[in-house]
This record gives sequence, C-alpha cells and structure tokens, in this order.
Amino acid sequence: MSTTADSARPTSTVLSRDLSDFVIELSIALHKHAMYPDGHPSLETSRERVLRRLDSLLAERHTLSLGVARDQLIIEGVATDPRHPLLHGLARQLHAHDAGAVKFLAGIADGEMDQVLRMLARDPLREGRAASPNGTHETPVWPHVRLFPLSYDQLELLADGEERGEGDGGPTSGTRQRASQLWLDLARAALQTDESTAPATDPELVAEAINAHEREQAYDQVIIGYLLKIANELASGDRAEAAVLRRRVSRLISALQPEQLRRLVSLGGDTAQRRRFLMDASEGLAVDAALTLVRSAADASERVISTSLLRLFAKLAAHAERGDSSVRAEAERALREQMQQLVSGWVLPDPTPGAYAVVLDRMAPDASLFVSTVESTHACEPLRVVQLSIEVGVIGRDTNDAIDAMVKAGQMGTLFSVLAQADPDNETAKEIGERLATQEHLRRLLESPAPDAEQLDWVVRRLGARAADPLLDVLGASTSRATRRKVLGLLAQLGPALGPAAVARLPRAPWYFQRNLLILIDRLGAWPAGFSLSPYATHADARVRREAVRMLLRTASASQRDAAVLTALGDPDEQVVRVALGAAAEACPPAAIPRIARRVTERELEADLDLLAIKVLATSNDPAALECLLSCVTTGRGWFGGRRLAPRSPRLLAALAGLVARWPADLRVVSVLARAGRHPDPTVRNAVANWGGSQ
Repeated sequence: MSTTADSARPTSTVLSRDLSDFVIELSIALHKHAMYPDGHPSLETSRERVLRRLDSLLAERHTLSLGVARDQLIIEGVATDPRHPLLHGLARQLHAHDAGAVKFLAGIADGEMDQVLRMLARDPLREGRAASPNGTHETPVWPHVRLFPLSYDQLELLADGEERGEGDGGPTSGTRQRASQLWLDLARAALQTDESTAPATDPELVAEAINAHEREQAYDQVIIGYLLKIANELASGDRAEAAVLRRRVSRLISALQPEQLRRLVSLGGDTAQRRRFLMDASEGLAVDAALTLVRSAADASERVISTSLLRLFAKLAAHAERGDSSVRAEAERALREQMQQLVSGWVLPDPTPGAYAVVLDRMAPDASLFVSTVESTHACEPLRVVQLSIEVGVIGRDTNDAIDAMVKAGQMGTLFSVLAQADPDNETAKEIGERLATQEHLRRLLESPAPDAEQLDWVVRRLGARAADPLLDVLGASTSRATRRKVLGLLAQLGPALGPAAVARLPRAPWYFQRNLLILIDRLGAWPAGFSLSPYATHADARVRREAVRMLLRTASASQRDAAVLTALGDPDEQVVRVALGAAAEACPPAAIPRIARRVTERELEADLDLLAIKVLATSNDPAALECLLSCVTTGRGWFGGRRLAPRSPRLLAALAGLVARWPADLRVVSVLARAGRHPDPTVRNAVANWGGSQ
C-alpha cells in the first residue's frame, strides 16, 4: 500500500515518565525475585521501590491497569515498545501466567506486594502453574491486586460500557477470535500501521483516517476488502460472539462521509459480489448501518431502487432502533427481509425530482414513532406549557408537571435557556428557577456524562450552602480527575459557608478525600472555629501529612511553626522533609540545626534534599552547623597530617559557599578556604572567590 497524507496518520502517543518508571521498576523487581533466594536484601529494596512508584501513581488514579500482550503492555491506551528489553521481558513473564491484564488498587501493602512478586516471578513452564494465596490453582486473589485471564484481542475490542459478564473470562471462541483479528487488520490498514504497532481501535478514529485519506484506489480496495470479509463473518458467524464487532463496524459506517462510502461500495467487486456484500450487511449489521450501505450502493450504481421504498426503510429503521419495545423486533425483522429481497436486483432509475426527494428524505426518519390516542391528540408540549406560564405570569399544577416531565426527559438545559431569555423581574420565571435549584437536580446534573458548566454554576449560586452536601458526595465518590477538579471549583464558590460541612466529613473520610478537604479548607482563608490540623500533620498517609504541614507552615503562629518544622524534619516521607527544609530556609528554628546537621552528616537525604539542607545550615551561626559544613568539605588526612578537600561535587561547592558566608575568620575554615583558593579546579576556586583571605 502506498503512503497517504500525514493527516491520515494517527498521532503517536508516549507513555508518561511516571508510568514508564513504574513498569521498569516492576520488571526489575520480578527479575530479582526470580534470581535471589528468600531473605536477600535486594528483594526488600526492589519491592520498596515498586511500592513507592505505585503509591505515587495511585495518589490520583485510585486504580492502575496493565493490559498484557505477548511482547508488550497496554497502559492507559498506550502500547509499550516491544523492543524494550525490560518491558518485553515483563510482558512475556505476565503472558506466561495467562494474565491478560493486571489491576492495582490503592492501599497495597508490603506483604501483599511480596506475595504478588513471588508468584509472578516463578516460571510457569518449569515449575507449573503457581498456587494462589488460598492454596488452590485458581487465578490468585489479593485485596489490592487483580489478575484477569483475558486475551489481547478481547482487550482491544472492549470499548467503554462493553463490560464482560461473569464467567466470560476464558479463552475466546473461534468466531470472536476471527472477529477480533478482522477488526484489528482493518484498523491497521486504515491507519497504515504495521503488525508491531498496536492500532487505535475506536471506530470514529478509523473512520476519520479513511475520510482524510487522499483518494487512492489501492488503499480503497484494501478497505473494502476487509469490509467484505467482516460483512461475511457477521452474516455467517455467531451473532452473540460477534456483537462487539457488529457495533464497531456499524459505528464506522455511520461515521464515514457519504462520498467516501459510495466510492468504497463502487469498488466492491462486480455486481454479484457487491450484491452479496449488501445481503451480508443487511443480515449482520445494525439496521441503520445496513440502510446507509444500501443507500450508498443505490447512489453509486446509477440503477437505484425506489426512493419511496428507501423512505419506508428509514421509517422501519427508526422503529427498529427507537420505537416501542413491542414493535422493535418485528420492525427489524421486516426491514432486513425487505432489504435482502430488494438488493437482489433493482433496475429502475429514480423518478423523483432532486429537491423534492431531499425534502421527503428528511421527513421520513423524523416522523413520529407513536400513534396518538384521541385523549392525547390535543396535548400541549411541556416546553410550550412552561413558555406560556412565563408569558402570562401564572404557574400551576400543569406548569409543575411540565417542569418535572422536562427534567425527567433530560431537558434541563432547555429549561435553563428559557429562564435565561425571560425578563429578570418575571416572578414566574423566578419561581420556576427556585423549583429547579434543588439538591436533587444538582445531583442529576453532576451524574450526567457531560454536565454543562453554566447550568452547574446557575444551580450552585442559587442553592448556596445547601449545595455543599451534593458536591462533597461527588468529590468523595468520583474516580474522574476532571470531575473532581470541576467540583473543587464549584465548592470554592461557596466561601466560608463550606467550612462546617468540610470539617464534619474530615475524620471519617478516606485519605484522598481528606487531602481534597484540606485543600478546600485552606482556600477558605479563615478556618472554621475549633478546627485543628494536628491529627492530619501526623496522619498515617504521607499525602495527607504533606498538605497539613504546608497549611501549618503557612498560617501557624511562630511557636507552632517551629514545632511543625521540627516534626516534619523527622518525617520518613521525603516530600514532607522537603517542605520543612523550604520553610527552614526562610526562618530556621535554632533547635532544628542539630537535627539537620545530623541528617547531612549521616547522608540520610537524597542529593537534592542534601543540598537544600546544606543551604539551610549556611544561614545559621550554630557550632553544629559549622562542624557539619567542615565535614562536607574535607575527607581523610593528607601527607602532612591535614585533612584533604573532598572531591568536587555540588555538596562541596554549597558547603564552601556557606563557610565563606558565615565563618570566614574561623581558623579551621581559613585553612580549608585557603586550600580551596589554590585548588586546580576553577569551579572550586570560584566557590571561594568572595573570601577576602583568598587574595
């Protein structure tokens, strides 16, 4: 196949650094657990690194899933490089355990991770299938780690909302395997990716690539070839097994541009082959997609079927898709039978004038899908009732019933538009607005797939403090980062009225909700009466402690601030220590200097934290700070008994700068600085250039 325009190519996606680091650490840990015996110190170190990376990722996600192919992983829609040795080996190891996916949940502990790594590090071919923690040979079950025995093809074909039922975790059947492979081959052909690349499988993306492709017969022939195979598979295979493929292909056809679809159909072989294609499509595809194909074939062939019959098909399709449940099955069966009979051969040209045909075509699918009874013939639409009520300034039971009907039908947006257009002084419009501004309606808006921001703001402004409970419920339960961000913005609008509700939920909330609540309370400016950060500054979860320490250091009194710095300096979490050192750099409590000096001397801190601690010591005149800085710049003893300068490093340069700034006249410091001033490395000499004694 020849190349296409760049616009038809999918955008490459790169795995984020955090995710990449995690899977690499996981691969290294599995290798070590396979190499070393129990109790080896390397096992604990590797396990701690995996847990640290995983905790960081689960801080916002709550769950993390890894899809497993034979030679690569699929993480958040991104496929890893199958040529990467570590990730390739990790995928092969997981695949050897018949794992199609691995899911991590927040809260995994060291012991549980140890069990997971030990089990996955075993060689199933050499040692047999590993037993689960309960002693059986079923799929292992842990509280916070799940293994799913799914195949790669099934993962590719499962779209949002297409969850597999219970008991459907075994190997795919022949029909489903063929369907999966056909769809993947079609996606690769449309997007022009090779077999080593995991293609995007969203039907709209595949259709977009086909629509954007520069017209080229070879490319179109390949696409229609796969469509012919898929139509045949759908018509001849098991309908239940190929349900996912049927939905995807139907969405693909609906998303293709009419001109492109006509061109593809026109390339579908000779008359007999094209007819066979339409027969298979009318039997296997969704009715609206099959009807679209029939229309395209009629337009492409210059020998069209009657447009009146096509309009009849449109009405039957509307009833089959959206009609009453009692007639859907019959309408679908009748439509498929009629299409199969009529596509077997049409010979008459279309006698309907073009403009008139367009009008009739638009009317056909928009016709009413129900038969009105005598009682409902003169019923007024709910929207018209609301509009009339606002116009005449009268509200009654019919108006309230109309409002309830529109809300139930998902037409709250229409109601908001009507109220926005009404006179601001209209009392009826105000009363209708009060009826809409309820906690129930706010929850309904928040639960919708794509809530309108203006509608949410409108309801929240009118509810005021009453909006706090519904918004906090969503904030604590939602797994969507975008939803939580939007809810945090709405809660911030409530101002001080939010404080009591947020404080009341803090003690019993999970850690991630506690952290968000602390962020909200901090934004209030003035904390609610009686609120104390002490329980959260010593919380078991480091992420809660970080937020509480930040709040304390920003707002506490001098004595409370000093106590918070001292406590945070001894915290096992590096980020909490970083916050404490940042505060100490601005104003360091004297009692903190010995503690910081000890951690620097014993090299307990990471490199960047170590430099920050040295800079803090350089601001103090405490003798402990002097001793620590001297230990940072000297090492061992030289030929004549004096201590040698340490090798050049950021640590050495920072300590020298601190000595020049605070202790330039100390005899021991003078000796060290003099040697630094004569150092052969210009960088070291520059570090003491401001020392008067270096001249």
